[in-house]
Amino acid sequence: MERINFAKPGVTVIVGHNGSGKTTIVECLKYATTGEQPPNTKGGAFVHDPKMAHEKIVKAQVKLRFYARNGMRMTATRNLQVTATKTGQTMKTLESILDAENPNAGNK
Repeated sequence: MERINFAKPGVTVIVGHNGSGKTTIVECLKYATTGEQPPNTKGGAFVHDPKMAHEKIVKAQVKLRFYARNGMRMTATRNLQVTATKTGQTMKTLESILDAENPNAGNK
């Protein structure tokens, strides 16, 4: 699991060498917020390739915690699965959850 804390207030700059994962971070943020896969992909662009992992199925989770405009802490979670096929791979979203934490009760 990787965790990135974005600076507030201000701008967070993501830097790194070619192939280090900068675009993958942006693609995961977009997937977490919209459910859209990256353009020109047949699925699983930011999930380990099942063939490279020597597995038929690889499961993953993208989780984004943020504060809504009203100050409520929110968590968007998407669980997905990539399946190796004879001609490539397919990705499907297994579950999409949006949780709002109740600050008074100390739980969701």
